[in-house]
Amino acid sequence: MIDLHTHHDRCGHAHGDLEAYVRAALRLGLTTLGASDHAPLLLEGAGDEPAPGMHMPASAFDGYLAEAADLRARHADRLDVLIGVEADHLAGREAAYGRLLADQRLDYVLGAVHYVDGYHVYDRARWEAGIDVDAAYARYLELVREAAGSGLFDVMAHIDAMKARAPRPPRAPEREWDVTVEALRAADVAVEVNTSGLRKCGEPFPAWGLIERLHEAGVPLTFGSDAHDPGEVHHAWTEIRAGLLARGIGELALWHGRVRSLVTLEALPTRR
Repeated sequence: MIDLHTHHDRCGHAHGDLEAYVRAALRLGLTTLGASDHAPLLLEGAGDEPAPGMHMPASAFDGYLAEAADLRARHADRLDVLIGVEADHLAGREAAYGRLLADQRLDYVLGAVHYVDGYHVYDRARWEAGIDVDAAYARYLELVREAAGSGLFDVMAHIDAMKARAPRPPRAPEREWDVTVEALRAADVAVEVNTSGLRKCGEPFPAWGLIERLHEAGVPLTFGSDAHDPGEVHHAWTEIRAGLLARGIGELALWHGRVRSLVTLEALPTRR
């Protein structure tokens, strides 16, 4: 009963404060909830809030970590609140993110590729501009590999998210996934099974076939709803749990103080 990917109102496009997500987790009987709102977008020379409505301002980061730590202490008898963040991979800004993510209060860091050659991963304008789907997807996966190898992240988030807005199934992943899975394995990062894909395009991020390939390669997996509303916490857990067990996947990853451990999936019940 875990969920390691949740957002709240600091990022500007999610609903509810952190405590509302904790209350939702308690109602559902979760044992572990990860707070993982969008880290500040550290564009060079861009100031405190270069992407309003998408990322928390840099000035809000310390307050976010402090609030999460307070919630963890107040609910420790009923819920393990992990303090995380979802941070972007931006080429050339690794040192800046390294300083931000070195905060000792963090339990884990989700790495994400949201921006590819000037477009957000969910921006339909990319396709309206006539960009080749396969080339764009290949570039996206190249950035996923770069992010995994950066050493900044414990787990990679929604690693095939571009499919949610692509106008047709891309062919590029058939050429790119072998090297991408190997890069994830070599970097010793985990990959989340993210159920926002079910809400966006009818299948999880990553797709079940990719989940199988990751597992066969020895890449650890974890679970996240990518909730942007308290009502989305733990979304589709029962479906994902059954699918993982049916594929012989018996463990999920957790982190405390940036140290990974594994919990047995069969010990995690379906939703109460």
